[in-house]
Amino acid sequence: MIPTKSGTVVDELAERAARLARGIRLAPKFSDILSWWVGYPLKRVPLEADRLDQLDEHDSMLLGLTPGTEVLRRNGVFVPLHGDGPPLASITSLIYLPRLGLSPDQLLLLRDGDVPVSSLVPDALRSTHYAIEVDGPREPADPAIVSRGILVPGGMPAVLADEVVFWQVLHDRAPQRGVLFTRPTTSSVPVW
Repeated sequence: MIPTKSGTVVDELAERAARLARGIRLAPKFSDILSWWVGYPLKRVPLEADRLDQLDEHDSMLLGLTPGTEVLRRNGVFVPLHGDGPPLASITSLIYLPRLGLSPDQLLLLRDGDVPVSSLVPDALRSTHYAIEVDGPREPADPAIVSRGILVPGGMPAVLADEVVFWQVLHDRAPQRGVLFTRPTTSSVPVW
């Protein structure tokens, strides 16, 4: 038994959620951190057919586009690559296709729906606006962590993604401590 301070309650699920949220903030791909956490490969399964949508004022500002710009809306979940299981996470993306620079073959893969966008543009930078724990029930199918990420290929934002991790992921397993991602080395640039 690990001694704790009197009156301090250790909430293991909350600690797991905080740890995974930190990983989501740093990960170059949402699917990579999720797969690392659960310990097996995942696949994306579309919830509905991709459809055209128009950016509202807020989302257009985040993508650096004008309101009403046409984007592709993708709605899907991540499940185990092999075998059955409940959805572990969901992701809704708004994609401005002209900025992705996809080849015809990559566009076909995108339209099939099973491939995450980040897999088609592996050199794109990903930044996370936020990744926070959801206050509410902790049942396996309930949201545990919500995050919003943006994918930036070639220096221009192209994909805005709302990501949700379900409590199932945190109930099932916590990976051993260790480094998954190394931070890129920054070069010193003189400022004049």
